[in-house]
Amino acid sequence: MPIFTRRLTVLAASIVLAAAQWVGAPVLAADDQPQPRTLTVMGFGEVKASPDLAFIELAVETTAENAGKATTENARRTTAVIDALKKKIGAKDRVTTTGYSLQPQYANRRPGSDAPPEISGYIASNRVRVESRDLTKVGELIDAAIAAGANRTDVLSFMLENRAPSLREALRKAGAEARAQAESIAEALGVKLGEVLNASTAGVPMPQPIYKERMMAMAADAVSTPVEPGEVEVNATLTVSYRIE
Repeated sequence: MPIFTRRLTVLAASIVLAAAQWVGAPVLAADDQPQPRTLTVMGFGEVKASPDLAFIELAVETTAENAGKATTENARRTTAVIDALKKKIGAKDRVTTTGYSLQPQYANRRPGSDAPPEISGYIASNRVRVESRDLTKVGELIDAAIAAGANRTDVLSFMLENRAPSLREALRKAGAEARAQAESIAEALGVKLGEVLNASTAGVPMPQPIYKERMMAMAADAVSTPVEPGEVEVNATLTVSYRIE
């Protein structure tokens, strides 16, 4: 056999041997250690608690034929609303302005008309938020604001002022649920559960407030507004990776 042919045969045999060794070798990490077998689960925890903080968002809307009259009347009524609320809230409670707008109103154009839209008046809107820690006064605050001149109630929400204890309890429940899931899966697969390799909350959601949106204002002489706070839910999600022995 020619020397050149013998060299090609030896080279081909070496390639086949190297390929066979690579296929049979274990997968190694960067530090030449085998990657651990893992089991990843996600646990969910939920805690319900009584709220201790209420937010009421109201608005005063006024309409006039010109911007000056709309804003002047709005300022007068908003001042009266704020004064009425401040007389009823506690020392730690607050009344703040969350938004103000002045927008033109346009008259309806005749069908087929090419004339530009004409301004028929202006709407001024001042939005006020009340923060109250006495939930028994929520209905009273709404009634006082409406009687003083507020004509729109946008949002009523109940929350926890300090959610940390409830969040920790929700995380504890999520961890216990994750462990229970992992143990059940390991038993079903016939493997032994090892140490925790990684744990992550992966973004814990904020407690969901209770909303009553866009409630239209009632007449000042109507029956007192009833309010039932209910409960606030605090949720936590925990993702845990365990080593499989």
